[in-house]
Amino acid sequence: MTDIMHPARSGAAADPIRLIIAVPARLGSTRLPRKPLALLNGRPLILRVSERVQNCVTRLCAGFNLKINEVLAFVATDSTEIEQTLASNGILTVMTPSELTSGTDRILSGIEGLPDVQRLRITPDTLIINLQGDEPFFSMSDVESLVQTMLSSPDVPMGTLAFARNEPELFLRTSVVKVVCDRMNQALYFSRSPIPWPREILGASDSVLNLQNRTLSASKTPFLQHIGIYAYRMNALKKFAQLESRNLEQIEGLEQLRALEAGWKIKVINSDEPPFGIDTPEDLQRAEAHLSSQGTHS
Repeated sequence: MTDIMHPARSGAAADPIRLIIAVPARLGSTRLPRKPLALLNGRPLILRVSERVQNCVTRLCAGFNLKINEVLAFVATDSTEIEQTLASNGILTVMTPSELTSGTDRILSGIEGLPDVQRLRITPDTLIINLQGDEPFFSMSDVESLVQTMLSSPDVPMGTLAFARNEPELFLRTSVVKVVCDRMNQALYFSRSPIPWPREILGASDSVLNLQNRTLSASKTPFLQHIGIYAYRMNALKKFAQLESRNLEQIEGLEQLRALEAGWKIKVINSDEPPFGIDTPEDLQRAEAHLSSQGTHS
């Protein structure tokens, strides 16, 4: 079997790396302690994500006519426990500092920490996909759409995904990040707050409590839920890391606002599947039920 997490072993080292899939995995988590190592039907969550990444790499190689040694996948982590867990399963990991504040910063640190045989094959045009370490069921077709959009739009510095929803309870939930876009599907703003506010459905002048109650009683509140999968080229990633973290990012705790506040354009691609992130023990139970419903236990 080809070792796709160590592609330099599988072909000519001189070939440039055209695509990277990087998974940031920080051990600390407030809502689900030690989340990357939490067991999902008996296996660590980060291992399940990494194995799905392997399958995704195979699919991307076939879909975009990429040689296996032109693609690199790795996990950027701050935990030796995560590193040891993945290394024992043949997954490439790179250690990064714990104090890094965002997944994007952790990915750049991981790239800079790669062995020379891999790092020196990365070019300014290398496309990097940032996949979340808590999405064991991420949509491969959505990743393909994101890659396709970025490859066909060399002037776009950054891309991401969003899923159209209308559930009122999710509209109010601060853990569900919303995005509003212009007519070119470029992000105007991301927020934990309910945006855009549907004035014709919920009105525009009332107390916050009454508006919350009215929202929950509404049948539908259409919005776009941001899915935290990003794409950028290596030169854009380096520029992003040099941007100052300013007011909006610090207020909302959303790293993509760093780019918007600096005037960047972020292309938003519509997702075909809703996100299935794991942030809480309840999410973990829901994921286990999902695996069981599919007849998948391993």
